Amino acid sequence: MKLRVLYMALFFIFVSAELAFAAEDEYKVKAAMIYNFAKFVEWPVNSFAGDNRITYCIAGKSPLIDILMHLQGKVVKERTVFVRLIDSPTNVSGCQLLFIAQSERARLSSYLQQSNQHNILTVSDLELFAESGGMIGFTEFEKKIRFEINQGTAQKQGIKISSHLLNLSRKAR
Repeated sequence: MKLRVLYMALFFIFVSAELAFAAEDEYKVKAAMIYNFAKFVEWPVNSFAGDNRITYCIAGKSPLIDILMHLQGKVVKERTVFVRLIDSPTNVSGCQLLFIAQSERARLSSYLQQSNQHNILTVSDLELFAESGGMIGFTEFEKKIRFEINQGTAQKQGIKISSHLLNLSRKAR
């Protein structure tokens, strides 16, 4: 009986470790995608504060924070990536890309409303994000990370998304 309990415990430890590893990989893939989205997007000229940086903002708590912080200093379209954590929808000014974590579900409409005033590319892994007025929403399809694009919302903000990125999206709107 003790041996059986030991085997069960080991089984759950290995399964948990495998799931944790899979989740870590998921976040690395999402972070890489977020970094690369900016390579396929054109913002209105007035979206940048005159300096040579592109600001990626993160709203809420997410395992992605630590990974996205490693983007600091990388270069996208000749602009240096600056990563900033924000704690309120009213702090989105100065962001070019905003990742809205699942922890911010209750304030999603406020984040989207504020982002619309500042021509910000919005990205999230919240369920039905693109359908809810966000621009790029992560989804899972056939055990792979995919993304959906709400092109209408992007166009209203003067944000042009490359046809290459649109073609890669699972469902473009």
